[in-house]
Amino acid sequence: MNNKHISYLCLCVVVVEIVAIMVVWIASAANPFGSFNNPLSAEGVRWMFRNLMAAMVSKWLVALLLLAMAWGSLKESGLWNAVVQRTKSGGASLHYRERMGLRVVALITLVFVVTLSLLTMLPEALLLSATGGLFPSPFSEAVVPAISLWLTSASITFGIVKGSFRSVPDVFGSFFAGISRSAPLVVLLMLSLHCVNVVKMLVK
Repeated sequence: MNNKHISYLCLCVVVVEIVAIMVVWIASAANPFGSFNNPLSAEGVRWMFRNLMAAMVSKWLVALLLLAMAWGSLKESGLWNAVVQRTKSGGASLHYRERMGLRVVALITLVFVVTLSLLTMLPEALLLSATGGLFPSPFSEAVVPAISLWLTSASITFGIVKGSFRSVPDVFGSFFAGISRSAPLVVLLMLSLHCVNVVKMLVK
C-alpha cells in the first residue's frame, strides 16, 4: 500500500469522524435524553479539548513504532535480503560474512525460542496467567515487544558481522529509517484511534 492510498484512507477517517459528530449532534438535539452525548455541548467540547492527545495514545501505536524500528534494522542491516537470497538460492550467492551472520542469527533465534519456551511451557512458568493460560497473560502482553527485540537484536548482530553497521549512528539510523518508512501508517493509526475514541464518547 503506497502513500497515496494511505492518504485517502486518512481522509476517509477524518470524514467519518466529522460525519459521526454532526449526526450525533443532530440526534442529541432532537432527543436530548437519547442514547447519544451532544458533542457540541459544554461538556462535549471540554472532553474534546481535554482528550485531544489522549485519544490518540494506545498500545497499538507503541507496537507499530516498535515493529517499524525492527523492520528498519532488518532492512538496513541486509538481513532481510540475505534471508530471501538464502531461501531462493540455498545461500550460494551469499558472501562469507553474510553466511556467518546468518549462523549467528540462527543461534540468537534458538536462544530466543528456548528462553520463551522455558518462560511459558513449564508448569507455573513466569509468563503464564494466574490460571496457567497464555491468553491473556504477561506473555500475551509482551508478544510484540519480544518479537521486536528479537528482530532488532538479530538484525544488529547480522549488520555488525556483515559490516553494514560500522558505528552507533548506523544502528540508530536504521531505527530512524524504519520509522520514516512507516510514518504514513503512524498517521493513519493516530487518526483512527482518535476517531474510535470520539465515537465511544458520543455513545452513552
